Amino acid sequence: MEYAVVLFFNKTAEEKINSLIFKIANETGNKYMVDNNIPPHITLSLFKYDKEIDTIINIVEKNIPKFNKNKIGIASIGIFNPNVLFLSPMMNDYLIGSNKNINKIIKINDNVLLDKNYVGNQWIPHISLAVKLNKEELVDGIRTLTEYFEELEIETNRIGLVECNPYMNIKIWEI
Repeated sequence: MEYAVVLFFNKTAEEKINSLIFKIANETGNKYMVDNNIPPHITLSLFKYDKEIDTIINIVEKNIPKFNKNKIGIASIGIFNPNVLFLSPMMNDYLIGSNKNINKIIKINDNVLLDKNYVGNQWIPHISLAVKLNKEELVDGIRTLTEYFEELEIETNRIGLVECNPYMNIKIWEI
């Protein structure tokens, strides 16, 4: 199974980002994010794990005090060509530290296989707005974003353990 540890945001930030997600979905016709109820988030760690997930829940839960709320600036948009459109947070010590800490915490379990794209200098933090786009949808999504995107300052307030494909919250912790 594939899992992720993600950062969630305060209500104001969620509403602003969801507004962009809905505008893009309506303009492109690609409603994957909306139809699958995928909330705005930053994935800190992506990993495969085929054992009992309660083990990972317990490891993360014991270490939640190591994480805290913080503010993150969002100043640009980005794409993973050709099928993902995202908001790009400004890299800071908080994001770098959160990524390193959570990977170190869950990698204690030898059965965890970390995705190389979410480790160290390979990791590109992002907030997906639309995924599984074709080329035309991507162009329409960029056009929509350039019309509606404004710089944001968002605040993190929760960490979640989620199952991927399909998306499902497993456990969410306040930080």
